[in-house]
Amino acid sequence: MLEVILALAAAILLGNILAHRIRVTPAILLIFLGLALALLPAMHDVRKVGLPPHVILEIFLPIMLFWEARGTSLREVRKSFRAIVTSGTTLVVATALAIAWALNSIFGIDWGTALIIGAALAPTDATAVATLNGKLPKRSITVLKAESLINDGTTLVMFALALHLAGGADVSIPLAGGMLGFSFLCGITVGLAVGWAANRLRAYITNPMNYTIFMMAVPFSAFLLSETIEISDGMKGSGVVAVVVAAFYMTYNGIDTITPQNRFYGLPIWAYVSYLMNGALFVLVGVQLPEIWRSMEDIATKHNYPLIGGLSVVLVAWSVSMLVRFLMMRPNMISDVKADVKSRADSAADAGARGNAVVRHFATRWKVRRILREPELRGVIFRDRVVSTMAGLRGGVSLAVALSVGTAVESRDFIIFVVAAVVLLSMVVQGLLLPAVIRWARIPSDDTEERETLGAVRALHVEAYKALDQIAADAGVCSEAVQHVRADMDFERDAAFEGRRIRDDNPDLTCEELQLQTLLGQVKTLRLAVITYQRGVLKRLRNEGAIDMNILHGIQERLDTEEVRILGPVELE
Repeated sequence: MLEVILALAAAILLGNILAHRIRVTPAILLIFLGLALALLPAMHDVRKVGLPPHVILEIFLPIMLFWEARGTSLREVRKSFRAIVTSGTTLVVATALAIAWALNSIFGIDWGTALIIGAALAPTDATAVATLNGKLPKRSITVLKAESLINDGTTLVMFALALHLAGGADVSIPLAGGMLGFSFLCGITVGLAVGWAANRLRAYITNPMNYTIFMMAVPFSAFLLSETIEISDGMKGSGVVAVVVAAFYMTYNGIDTITPQNRFYGLPIWAYVSYLMNGALFVLVGVQLPEIWRSMEDIATKHNYPLIGGLSVVLVAWSVSMLVRFLMMRPNMISDVKADVKSRADSAADAGARGNAVVRHFATRWKVRRILREPELRGVIFRDRVVSTMAGLRGGVSLAVALSVGTAVESRDFIIFVVAAVVLLSMVVQGLLLPAVIRWARIPSDDTEERETLGAVRALHVEAYKALDQIAADAGVCSEAVQHVRADMDFERDAAFEGRRIRDDNPDLTCEELQLQTLLGQVKTLRLAVITYQRGVLKRLRNEGAIDMNILHGIQERLDTEEVRILGPVELE
């Protein structure tokens, strides 16, 4: 067991280091490293037994979904809400049905087996999409993540229907609609209830360790409670939706209920745990591939599928999933165009040209359609659609669904092979081609986050500076302290102004080059150098026996906190 843990840790570390050096999606390298690990004798049991599906669905998935939901922009979700909901529901259903129809029509695979494969391959994977950070604009990443966060609930309902069909039961459209509607309604209700209760309770937890333990229990509580509510066979709540809704609620309302200490010490643990789980998942996928491929010949003989036929099934299933996504995926900039036209219409109405609301509505729609027909914008939309299609990676959720198929299903091994092969094909082909496709698409850069950050920082500084005297009076501090703080704020303001002037005169400067040329950057460099010197003094005092190790650790934490404050937050990818 220790050998397995060390092998997984080494693979995750090496894969992420190499991925950042050669600029490819880490998941791709992790899969191939897992394939290499499968050759080790220590991985024999893991290769044979594999990872139980309930481990992914009930342990991996809640943690990773909760963390990914926390990092998803609620404003962008609201802005593209209809597109996200459509992609997370209608697109999943259409993809599953299209794959099932293609496999049934071309290869004669029975509808039950074909629909199970279609349901497993329908969703994009939130953890796989998360590996695209830094390769796509923030807006695109947000929409893709939001889509992948909610489509798992739809997938599990489709999977339940496919199992009913494979077992010989009748499946009607009202039954399918009822299962889907109840799962989402129950999941949303449970997620809001758990999110509200957890948000109220965490305000009373001041110890970072206790806070972390409490927060780790929240996604599992939401998942378990929703999945426990079942009014009939297959008619139960969606644990996935409950986890996502709870995460969104707690993220939005957490500004007043999380202490700074809990935020500083507790939140990074989530990033590390999710990071390790994400990496381990793709490594384990690679470990399973040799065993799956080795059994393919037996599977083909047993079910009368020629080996070349099995590979053809894989190619057809993957191609259909890509085609359906391309045809139905709503490009991100369409929402921007609609928002811009609507804003102009509302501004005109506020200026006096109100008219009839219905007339204005249809006039706005007509303007949008006219703008979308412009040749230049049509080209941009086409390229954006291609990027969104290539970025729709399949991952661990698809594998978990396939592995969840019971042994009573005769084609279980064949289903697992097809799904695993499509996941590998998706990660490798789409993942490797995606950077080139992004460069070809020439998607306009999105500097919204940077501009809003600068604006918010400026507002914080200006308003605090204006209210400094009142703040000092409320805090009961002396005038000398006020002068000292005001001098510091004046310096930061002047240094920031000088930095903006240099940037305006030299727009091609990188952030690192800009910092080197500004007073604020030089002050930061000096402060870091002072901290480094202080660490040397601290080490000398330890070596001389002047202080104990506990004293060293306490002072070292203060220096580390100051260094983090100077450098700013680090985004963990």
